[in-house]
Amino acid sequence: MENFTENADVTLARPIPEGMLRPFGQVTGHATDPFTGKRQVMVLWPGALKSLPYDPDELTLVD
Repeated sequence: MENFTENADVTLARPIPEGMLRPFGQVTGHATDPFTGKRQVMVLWPGALKSLPYDPDELTLVD
């Protein structure tokens, strides 16, 4: 979680299907899931109106 600082560039950790472009987003903050209590990373994707929550293991930092 400490690797995902605000304004860090991220992408999805899972492989992208052939022919699709890999999305690149920016960390806007952190949140806690109200049901499980797990910490999540808030990511703003290009074209999105608001940040979406992701588990840290679903994301990877962009070099």
